[in-house]
Amino acid sequence: MIVTPLQKFLGFPSFLYSLFIFYWSLPIFSLCHRIKFLKLKGVRNDMLDWAKTLVAFFNVKIYRFGKQSLYKGDACIYLCNHRSWADFFIDCYLTEGRAALMSRWLVYFVFPVFCTSVILLKGIILFKRGSIADKTKFNEWIDEKRASSNIPGVIVYPEGHRSMKLKSLPLKRGMLHYAYGRKIPIQIVISRGKEAIISEKTMSVLFGSTVVFGYSSLIKPTDFEDFESFFSKIQAEWDDLWIQIYSADVGALTPHVQRREEEQTYEYDIKTRLGQLMIVLASFVALALNLLAAWWLISSFFGILLEPLKQVLIASITTWFTISFWRSHV
Repeated sequence: MIVTPLQKFLGFPSFLYSLFIFYWSLPIFSLCHRIKFLKLKGVRNDMLDWAKTLVAFFNVKIYRFGKQSLYKGDACIYLCNHRSWADFFIDCYLTEGRAALMSRWLVYFVFPVFCTSVILLKGIILFKRGSIADKTKFNEWIDEKRASSNIPGVIVYPEGHRSMKLKSLPLKRGMLHYAYGRKIPIQIVISRGKEAIISEKTMSVLFGSTVVFGYSSLIKPTDFEDFESFFSKIQAEWDDLWIQIYSADVGALTPHVQRREEEQTYEYDIKTRLGQLMIVLASFVALALNLLAAWWLISSFFGILLEPLKQVLIASITTWFTISFWRSHV
């Protein structure tokens, strides 16, 4: 997708607004009680509630292709295609909060607020990018992370990098070797349209976007004599599902609906609940301080402008924002 400088300029205000909501999603959604941080008894799934609220905020229309359903057994590695920052909440939503995200540490520094919360919930595995010197130790470290969490699955992006191309990037084998060695089944989840929701590469956002997705059948390592045959099956299933999803006619599909009574929930221990409460309260303070600082900076800037220039600037910014938000809605 080629985006001109003018398109980036016109889309920037709506992108910035969406990024603000995304960045501060934990305190904002907690204030709206979409994340039930005050619930100290009973089952919860804060990650799924977070993902569902972002899906609602962006007004994403989701359609499922095919008859395969999400695997809801024990341990599973879900292989998802890597498109944009929208991957985090869309793939969490499509796996129904049953899987921890696996991502680079850089993501934490981009989105520290909700990542801090997810680390506490043991819903993300952060690793350093680059070659792994000792794969045995790395795999043992993954074992420890998974064992310490009550979340059964892991979301892995086997392409390794975000790509907006219509064709998949080559699949990396690292976590597939891990799955084969640990006898963990694989399910592929391919979705089309995530990069249209919000894209850091094009600095664009589109409210009301359509996402088409599908699940593969379950691929069990125990059904294969060696890793190469296991990998070949994954590659074939990945390629086949990719073609089907990217050629699917949305008009022939029905909207995907998640039933609340079937959602995965967790019995967080009191330490986790209180820790989440503290993180949310701290994020309230951080959000308030940032809003006050932003208000002071904007007020100070406009305060030093001459009245005629101030009126022209306000009119220009209002027009810019209006055009941007008009363009960002389907």
